[in-house]
Amino acid sequence: MRSKGHDESESLRADVEQGACVLLLTPSIHEATDDACHDLLTPTGDTDENVLWVTYTRSADACIRDWLSHTDERPRNARIVSVGETTRSASAAVGDSAGPAPTSDIVEPLSNPGDLTGLGIKLSEILKEWGDNDNETVACFDSLTALLQYADLQTIYKFLHVLTGRFDTADATAHFHLDPEACDQQTVSTLTSLFDTVVEREEGEWVVRSR
Repeated sequence: MRSKGHDESESLRADVEQGACVLLLTPSIHEATDDACHDLLTPTGDTDENVLWVTYTRSADACIRDWLSHTDERPRNARIVSVGETTRSASAAVGDSAGPAPTSDIVEPLSNPGDLTGLGIKLSEILKEWGDNDNETVACFDSLTALLQYADLQTIYKFLHVLTGRFDTADATAHFHLDPEACDQQTVSTLTSLFDTVVEREEGEWVVRSR
């Protein structure tokens, strides 16, 4: 892989090709992680894009609040697959600029966090629905660290192999969070092999490695 370093002021997205699947190797709770996530979700610098969140660790409200903390308006098309917990209303966090948005229009709940077949079906349906518009599609999977609590590595590897292929077909730029301090090196190495680009923190700066 070729690599490039970044300081905090530089955009990560500039070195990530459209349609790439990115492994974001960072601590789960870190301000820099949040900034990198949003950077990778806003390739065009405006709201004319399809934004997909898969979240095991945050509520739908938190996803929208985090977006609005960086951007004045909600994305044109947003969908949140909320895994493993009771879905809470996202409409209150949207703000007046985006107008009312019923929860059912934004959130796809999935009660069983280990149901990878059900998750794959939901994501395929969303990507198919967006296939007819001209907006760029971006996605955040938060997180593989959490998913590893509900399925074994081999099962997750097979699931991600299919999912990254679907994102590739849809020309979607997707990033997947993984905390390298929360799993062993073999797990990190196995999952890394699935991705076009790996982004990680080294000595206080971002390093982007691409195939």
